[in-house]
Amino acid sequence: MTEEQERQELRRKRQKARKRKKARKNFLLALTIIVVVLAVFVITVKLTNPNFDFSALIKNEKTQQVVDFVNEDVLGKTTTTKPSTTQKPTTTQPTTKAADYDYVEFDDFAFDTSLQGNQLGNLLNKTSGAVTYSSSYIYYSIQGKGIYRFEPVEEKNKKLKADNYNFKCLNVLGDYLYFVDSDTNTLNRCQVGGGDILKVAENVTFAYLYNDKVYFIGADNSVGYINTADFQRIVLYTGQADKTITFAGISLSRIFFVQHDNVADYNEYITVSLTDKEDRQYFRDDTLKDEIINLQLECGFMYYYQKQTDGTYNLCRQKFGSDKIVTLAHNCSLTDYPVIYSNRLYYTRLKDSKLQAVELNMNNEKTKVMVSVSDGDSNGTMAVGYGYQYVFLSGTKYYGGEDIFVGSCIYTSSSRDNTLIFSDGKLKYLQ
Repeated sequence: MTEEQERQELRRKRQKARKRKKARKNFLLALTIIVVVLAVFVITVKLTNPNFDFSALIKNEKTQQVVDFVNEDVLGKTTTTKPSTTQKPTTTQPTTKAADYDYVEFDDFAFDTSLQGNQLGNLLNKTSGAVTYSSSYIYYSIQGKGIYRFEPVEEKNKKLKADNYNFKCLNVLGDYLYFVDSDTNTLNRCQVGGGDILKVAENVTFAYLYNDKVYFIGADNSVGYINTADFQRIVLYTGQADKTITFAGISLSRIFFVQHDNVADYNEYITVSLTDKEDRQYFRDDTLKDEIINLQLECGFMYYYQKQTDGTYNLCRQKFGSDKIVTLAHNCSLTDYPVIYSNRLYYTRLKDSKLQAVELNMNNEKTKVMVSVSDGDSNGTMAVGYGYQYVFLSGTKYYGGEDIFVGSCIYTSSSRDNTLIFSDGKLKYLQ
């Protein structure tokens, strides 16, 4: 097949995909019109004859739902039996919303990775963005101690912000380091070399910097971005109080996030246009309970853990818009967000009570243990962090344990001699 024929074939496939999507939207529009007409009919009858019996007209479940809707939501009448105090409320909801943003030209994910403030996995996993890097330095946050900078070539340390600070979501780009104060939920920035802290925005619990925007999740379930030039805050979506929103990723034109219903225990996968907040769609079907956990969208690929029939989880990768799912790791002992860098993926594993930071080469599927700590379990907060050719384990080995920050270079072994540890206010090699 010639190159021109290949282009024509690709064009035909895209046209078919658009036609299918258009047909689906037309069907939903027609169904909506039918439901509205039926609702108007029921309202009219109910207002003129409140005692009218619809039993003779109700032929299916959909008609009954319209009658109930009119009685309860429009006319304020209760037609359903409320559960008693001894009954348990329903905690599951069927998957009803199909993905309507399931295809996009892959050019919309053509990121300039040099404009990323941090890797998404670093920000989303249990380290909460405790590590990031620029071309020359590694920046890291130690709980209760502040932010430090490490220069790998000469192994120099510098204390940027110290004393009783709890900073997370470190992002560095150009002359500035951005970070969130987890005690006050404020987004701040300072010069990469230190200096005064400038408050950028309040009500921020998560932050991801790309180019000229800081994408955020707020404590009030708001989702949007903040312009770095003038600190203007743009809210694109706000979830209800009984929902939990988790950032998933971005394209060059949209923001993606997961909304978990805490009552019905299911996940919605929502995307909103950066220029039109009314353009809100679903980028994949709803999933019930813990069927899929910890999904992130990095450079056009979705990474997530998928539950198997035996209750275990596999780490999977799926290109946006493709039905093909690639299993990267089977029967994972821990299911925290991995960190993706180029063709390598870093994830945390528990093996024989050792917590390990593992490198996976996604081209040849080979794995390598980068750094490990002993006497750990799944109840701690330790997770993997990646920074400028160094891999770290940060957090506690077990619940209530002592905070640990250790790492090693990707070009060395994970032996004791090649392990860095934070001690006495700096990163240094074990002796």
